[in-house]
Amino acid sequence: MTLPANSARARLRRAVWELRTEGSGPVREAFAIGLGAFIGCSPLYGLHLLICWALGWCLRLNRLKMYLAANISNPFMAPFLLFAQVQAGAWLRRGEFHALTLEAVRHIDPWSFGADLIVGSVAVGAVLGISTGLATYFLARSGSNDPEFRVLADRAADRYVSTSITAWEFARGKLKGDPLYRTVLTGGVLPSGGTLVDVGCGQGLMLALLVEGTDAHRTGSWPRSWPAPPVFDRLIGVETRPRIATLASRALGDAATIVAGDARQHLPTRARVVLFFDVLHMIPRDDQETLLAAAVASLDPGGMVLVREPEAAAGWRFTAVRLGNTLKALITGNWRQRFAFRTVHEWTSLFEKLGLRVQVRGTGEGTPFANVLFVLTAPDRAPASTGRS
Repeated sequence: MTLPANSARARLRRAVWELRTEGSGPVREAFAIGLGAFIGCSPLYGLHLLICWALGWCLRLNRLKMYLAANISNPFMAPFLLFAQVQAGAWLRRGEFHALTLEAVRHIDPWSFGADLIVGSVAVGAVLGISTGLATYFLARSGSNDPEFRVLADRAADRYVSTSITAWEFARGKLKGDPLYRTVLTGGVLPSGGTLVDVGCGQGLMLALLVEGTDAHRTGSWPRSWPAPPVFDRLIGVETRPRIATLASRALGDAATIVAGDARQHLPTRARVVLFFDVLHMIPRDDQETLLAAAVASLDPGGMVLVREPEAAAGWRFTAVRLGNTLKALITGNWRQRFAFRTVHEWTSLFEKLGLRVQVRGTGEGTPFANVLFVLTAPDRAPASTGRS
């Protein structure tokens, strides 16, 4: 990176760049993220920045990434994290949880509460630190040998710079590390034309990557050895979480339409392609079938549905997926979240029942997760009316 040395702005840019790139490499980055998450779980509030800076300097780790990971205890997440730590500490120390009643709160022993918090913060911090560190390692390693795709992923991730540094870093890691994104964009999976709907789009990462792929192909920077990217007339994302939907809308601008709501009420009536990536297991089994049937009914003749779900019969690799989902639910306060996983055989039976042709692809290569991509094609006929307007 070459920067002019005679301006304050250039010096600032150099300093930020050095912070962003120090301690590079999958192992060191994973250690920095994992250690940062562990520090963020500690009850030493107000000292996390100092601790991250000191340990990062001593261990020659990326201090910026470490501190970003420590921000897991941000004001939004801290109450849920604190609750999980206290309950974990109580269970580890006495084999029981704190009662969630006003009377129990009034009679709690401050010393016992403090001990529960300390023990729980170590336990929860260790689990989160190890899991985030391992995830970072696999994500960084899997994307290290694909420079052409990394360029596209960086362009898509850069759309999130103006939204938040955390969203930007998440986009960089997810797009490069999860093999699903490269498969969908460059694997000749999707047809072009019409409307693509991404159900449960989250930040809109798949949509952002599709937009960047279209731009690269139009400007001639698309690699000649790759199949042409899918190009759609319209991109729509549906996301239940209003804050995340707003983030996606800001990042994508006019390139896509983001709908904040439940797809069970907001699924568009016509689509060429519908995506369900890591979404269906979040809803009950009956709702899975209802939502899929509505998606199939909305398809153009010969349209496609892509579903990514974990293989529930995959042993420890499925356990890794389940653990990740459970931790996410606990940290975000969704204590009552229930998951409805299925085996590949069960999913295939459901898809065939809906009249779809099924092709199965693995998308867990280079990761510890048992993820499977179902490429589902509708018959070349007009769908039946659903009665929706």
